Amino acid sequence: MSDWKHALTIVCERYAQSKSRIEWILVGSVGSVLQGCNMTPGDLDIYTRHREGIKEFAELLQPYALETKSVEPHGDRWLSSAEEPTFTQTFDSGFSWTKGRWNIDGFQVEAVHISNSAGIPDSLQGDGIWEGGQFIWSLYKNVNAGPCTVAVVPLEIQLESNLRRKRTDRIHSIMEALGQSGYSQELIEKALSKDHLQWFYSEIDGFKE
Repeated sequence: MSDWKHALTIVCERYAQSKSRIEWILVGSVGSVLQGCNMTPGDLDIYTRHREGIKEFAELLQPYALETKSVEPHGDRWLSSAEEPTFTQTFDSGFSWTKGRWNIDGFQVEAVHISNSAGIPDSLQGDGIWEGGQFIWSLYKNVNAGPCTVAVVPLEIQLESNLRRKRTDRIHSIMEALGQSGYSQELIEKALSKDHLQWFYSEIDGFKE
């Protein structure tokens, strides 16, 4: 069984060898672990800034695509294939994304571009920054990941998204990392909604060493 480090190395190596200029960023648990969180990633999540980036990732990871079209519907078990390397899905809310998904030596890798956020709050003025939104492309962090350097969504922004989703386990792990390794006060005050910022300041001292 593969792990996220191996899968990320494969992605980085193939990206470097291709000379591609896709704008991409790591989100989710792998991005959290690379910033000091104690989590066990179940998959590797990538966002691309532009929709054509998904097509390019499909070309990069073509050796890991299925030979024939996935028999699974466009859900959690669907995988990219030579016949259908990507798909676009639009929900009733208007939310729309294009994605590709591969199994790299036993570990799932997914690349996504969001075309329409359908009004998910994403603001620098009190509503909170969404980790799938427009501001991550100017607020990302570069971190070392073995043989490569990758862009990740900062923990301050990831915290807002997980507070919205009420992911208690991830909230605790992110708060531990921020408490022990420090955080950007400027970014935390941009990233968190007003209510979440108030909660953060009431709780963060309990996570400091």
